[in-house]
Amino acid sequence: MATTAAATTFGERAERRLHQRLAIGHAVWWIPSPKSRPRPSPAPRPRNVENVAQKLSFGAALKDLLQNFSFHCYGKLVEHGYRNHERFFWLIFHITALSVLIAFVWNTYKDETEVLVTTIYNPQYPVSEVDLPAVSVCSMNRISKRAVRYYAQQLSDKDHRHRNASFFYRELRAFGMYYGSEEYCDYQHVLGLQRFLDDKDTEPYELFFNSRRHLHDLTPNCSDMFVSCRLAGQAFDCLTQFRESLTNYGFCCTFNLRGRFFKPRPYSQRFFGADMGLTLTLKSDRNDNYYKMHKLVEGFANYPDPQSGGVSLRFVSSGRITQLPVIPRIIETVPEARHMSPQVRKCFFEDEIPHNFSQRYTFSKCISACRARSIFSLCGCLPFNIPMSFIPFAIGRVFCTLQHMECLQRYKFKWLNVITTREFMPGLEHELEDALYCPDCLASCSEIRYKVRGAMSLPLKGNFKPMTNSNYRNSNNNSSFDANNSYSSHDSSELAVVRIYFAETHIQYFRQIIKNAWYEIFSTIGNICGIIAGFSLIGICELLFFLAKQLWHAYKAELKAELCQSQSQSQSKARTGNIYEASGKANVEAIDEANQSQSQSLSLRPRQMQSWKLEMK
Repeated sequence: MATTAAATTFGERAERRLHQRLAIGHAVWWIPSPKSRPRPSPAPRPRNVENVAQKLSFGAALKDLLQNFSFHCYGKLVEHGYRNHERFFWLIFHITALSVLIAFVWNTYKDETEVLVTTIYNPQYPVSEVDLPAVSVCSMNRISKRAVRYYAQQLSDKDHRHRNASFFYRELRAFGMYYGSEEYCDYQHVLGLQRFLDDKDTEPYELFFNSRRHLHDLTPNCSDMFVSCRLAGQAFDCLTQFRESLTNYGFCCTFNLRGRFFKPRPYSQRFFGADMGLTLTLKSDRNDNYYKMHKLVEGFANYPDPQSGGVSLRFVSSGRITQLPVIPRIIETVPEARHMSPQVRKCFFEDEIPHNFSQRYTFSKCISACRARSIFSLCGCLPFNIPMSFIPFAIGRVFCTLQHMECLQRYKFKWLNVITTREFMPGLEHELEDALYCPDCLASCSEIRYKVRGAMSLPLKGNFKPMTNSNYRNSNNNSSFDANNSYSSHDSSELAVVRIYFAETHIQYFRQIIKNAWYEIFSTIGNICGIIAGFSLIGICELLFFLAKQLWHAYKAELKAELCQSQSQSQSKARTGNIYEASGKANVEAIDEANQSQSQSLSLRPRQMQSWKLEMK
């Protein structure tokens, strides 16, 4: 028995030594999980010690980043062997380099308001591929005398006071106010005429006096103005190519209105030279003059654009040959600019907003539409010379009549001065306030601009014999042109010859391109940053990775702190509940014991009384 006990004691001691030798941290690889004595848990560190540890870890990470940074010379700030004044020098150097870098990049791009730059695309673009401009011919006599006499007789027949036609012939001079005349300032007298027209000269289907229809009837006809027309040396019928259209001056005769000559043409029809362009022989009947827009100029006005804004206006006098050499300039914007907003590129493509501008958008049409909306808003009427498509829901609206002339004259300055952007200009505050503001009107991204250069006027010879329209049809037959035409003599003082042609065989073709693409901006800034501060893309990636890593660690620490706080709160609640439960059980047990003792005392009392009775017996 003693031997067995000694062996057992020796085995226990050996096992204890093995456990002590194979404690955690000293275990060999063939023991999967040795048993060890539990270590005492470390005491919790105070909160300020944890913050210091976190700061040190961030500082150590930042130091490691600066030592291994791809940016140049940033390791000098934490490199061993440098004194404090040397580190301070490198810190000042890096701050200065970064300041210069930021200032240089800011000054380079702060004034970049234009995202498109205009460059010359083809300096020798053939003019034979350029569209022929639209040409409108308007007689300076805006109201025909013959038409006024006929209209005055109609009004006399409708008058219940039986006033003669001569009276209405004089009264109708007030219609010159539709074309901007200020001769008639007696608005009370004019309003009396307008009340008569509203009462007696309105059709049953009309709700108001239709000034557009009556002014169209009073305008001289195109057939009364044209004598002959030639294009590229070939005669054509004027009435088939010129169509009535609305312009700023009312109804005029417009050539190439639908863009028939916008298509590519052969070289022989490049319209270069005075003899190969558009040649018009116009006739001015002085006996038919009733109201002329400009008293100092007699004849016709030619301009290509039927809308206000981009108008090239030229006056042609009777008895003279006027040559109008046209120099076109093509400006095209690259299709890549469509991805930008119109406010950024500051222009509209012609098919971007076509709902208000019929076929295509132009800046001049937009200004006319803006002016028409302002007139309709301030005066409550639509000018007769503005297309109805410029104003939404304009069908059924009243056209401006004589009763609106006072309002139109009051705001005339406003509609003659149009601005698209408001910029402070000293001394022009009042003008900017009163001008018409059209912020939605931007320039056209792609357009052809026609400029008349060096207009020349020569006297017309006394024996000038133009070809009549009746011979144009014969000139298209198989017989020769010279054998079939005939000439009729006209007074040269009533005729005006206009020659519109291209002045150059080749023109300049401009193109608007994106000034700075993303890769150009990236390369420019990258070169500046690399030269001044030694930046590189790899270094930027390292810096971003460092920041992302630190943010992730901070997020994890915050999340862990919130989790620990929630666990501590739940444990405290559980402890409080256990205390309440234990106290409740103790109270219940005490109450039960008290009840039991009270019941025992009550049961003992009758027994004592009974024993006492027995003893008495």
